[in-house]
Amino acid sequence: MWSDIIKSKWNNFVVKKNTKQNLLYSLLSLTKEQETLCDNFYEKNINNKQEKIKKISLNQLQELKEKWITTELFLDYLYQKHGILLHGSTDEIEWNTLKSRNNKIFATDKASVAILKSIYSNKGVNLEYPDQIDEKNPLYLKIHTQKNWDLISNEQWNICLIKNNNWFKKNPNRSWEYIKDQQETEFSIIIETEKSDFKYPVQVINDYRPKNN
Repeated sequence: MWSDIIKSKWNNFVVKKNTKQNLLYSLLSLTKEQETLCDNFYEKNINNKQEKIKKISLNQLQELKEKWITTELFLDYLYQKHGILLHGSTDEIEWNTLKSRNNKIFATDKASVAILKSIYSNKGVNLEYPDQIDEKNPLYLKIHTQKNWDLISNEQWNICLIKNNNWFKKNPNRSWEYIKDQQETEFSIIIETEKSDFKYPVQVINDYRPKNN
């Protein structure tokens, strides 16, 4: 299995037409067998029109993990093949609708960032990670905390899947961010995450001083 994963090649970039934009995708790091498993899982749990599934649980995702398909790989697959944007947050979310106080809804095409945002809260701290993420600029997380401040992180939380990505525009200053200039947007389903899904370096630094201090 590992040899198949290592030997799997990047597919040629293919243009998938979307109602608002063209999406370039390549199914990175998935063997053909794994891609088929993702296709079947997607049809059964996300594109199922007979059953209105609201949440995909960690137990359900175990079916993929047993085949070496991590939550991050599956979430990246959802964007790369189906154009589904991701919204990770540590906030409580009302079912079916994301709301914003400043008329900006944020989403990402990068699973690792969505997982980060679903696990680590930015309340009272400064989360530092790259604006540009690629092979030369890998993801890391530095958490700048205040003195005697309790870091808020979740052992388990959720990522919202946004199927209708109309009106989302790519942020030119961040390689992974999309923004919708509206007060709210609908999402179709929630996927559970857990802390171990974030597989990147995390460093906590006690040097954060809020501007109003």
